[in-house]
Amino acid sequence: MITGNLPENDALEQLRNDVERRIGRKLATPADFVFLSDRLRREGLGYVSPTTLKRVWGYIADKGEAYSPSNFTLRALCGLLGFMDWPEYCADSQPLQSKEYTGEYVESRFMPLNTEVSLIWQPNRKVRLRHIRPSLFEVIENENSRLRVGDTVECSCFTQHAPAFFRVFRPNVAPLSYIAGSAQGIFYVIHSGTDGTV
Repeated sequence: MITGNLPENDALEQLRNDVERRIGRKLATPADFVFLSDRLRREGLGYVSPTTLKRVWGYIADKGEAYSPSNFTLRALCGLLGFMDWPEYCADSQPLQSKEYTGEYVESRFMPLNTEVSLIWQPNRKVRLRHIRPSLFEVIENENSRLRVGDTVECSCFTQHAPAFFRVFRPNVAPLSYIAGSAQGIFYVIHSGTDGTV
């Protein structure tokens, strides 16, 4: 199975690395897998046994090299990263290519407070943000993205047709990293009027 631009084994390796960064520890001992299992359960993502997690990480190989995690296990691990499921994670995890960019951009520190900005990116995603503090925005509208209305996001710069990088703050959840438009970039519109016009 091919997932986005990454072969499945590369995407799974990236998922393991992302989960370890998210929980702040390498999974290298039996206690680490118990910790992750408990973390998934506490965050309402379901019960994934430490043994299953050991198989995902290759800590045990009793199922052989062809072992493939179940959709339930993948959905739980992706959920820990703020994704709805494995396909959404893979679609958003395509590697970014290094390149120079000289296009239009705006630094959030120069935006007046209460300014609203709409971000649009593929496939069919749109959010509207309100500037509430320097570099901090509140999500006030959301269509089809993993962000939620009420989330606070930190973003220092919006660049036309380039990815946007956020730090997402959500009640009772550790801060998340989020990339909008990783494949084709975002299109932003700054709304300056009180009626929402540009």
